[in-house]
Amino acid sequence: MSISFAVIGGGNMARAIIEGAIAGGVLSPESIAIADPEQSSRDFFEALGCQVVSDASSLPSTQHVLLSVKPQVFEVVASDVKGAIVYSIMAGMTIERIAKAIGHHHIVRMMPNLPCSIGYGATGIALSDSTDEEDATLAKEIFSQIGSVIEVPESLMDAVTAVSGSGPAYLFYLADSMVRGGIEAGLDREISDALVRQTILGAAALLLQDERSASELKDAVTSKGGTTASALQVLDQQKVDKAIQNAVIAARDRGQELSA
Repeated sequence: MSISFAVIGGGNMARAIIEGAIAGGVLSPESIAIADPEQSSRDFFEALGCQVVSDASSLPSTQHVLLSVKPQVFEVVASDVKGAIVYSIMAGMTIERIAKAIGHHHIVRMMPNLPCSIGYGATGIALSDSTDEEDATLAKEIFSQIGSVIEVPESLMDAVTAVSGSGPAYLFYLADSMVRGGIEAGLDREISDALVRQTILGAAALLLQDERSASELKDAVTSKGGTTASALQVLDQQKVDKAIQNAVIAARDRGQELSA
């Protein structure tokens, strides 16, 4: 079978994307080629049944290329993707910058997040004006195998990055703080950690399945004069809500700086 999909660069995100696409039947392993200098990465993809090479220049001719390299490496591999439809998960690399380097605008820009690695990701996707509907559909099908896909104008990709790309770190920050709070309240670390993990899992599932908004669910947990109300009063007094909002804006602004 001829190669129809190539990946330049490996890493956990590329592994999740390709493994999900194969498991979902969107791509067959025999039609995929991977270029990655890391032997462990090549071993992983070879075990899936993909063709592997150590250098992008050694890739066979292909219709689609997923760019999973660091932005500073892009210029080195740009000449190896000319002529292919490009799917990019490079942070801060605009469609226009990619197009200038490869000579065309058949590009789909995407921002997945870490939970894609376990099939619960959120991926923002932006299309160029030259993206064919068939190529856009393929991109959405691939990423829908590892989570949800939200299409936005490219002008909002930095906002997507700030909310869902960086978002898991905000929750991990909260989880770590809750664990440490539990320890200060008298729990040992193992018990506090277990309670926090399950609480976040349950709250996330409820938020996903319940029709109520996050604000409404927060109110449903809170009884007037109760323990939750006391906790939320401290958060409000210390303006934690505003700090989180400011954190999202700071992440967006940094994304815009990197894209410039």
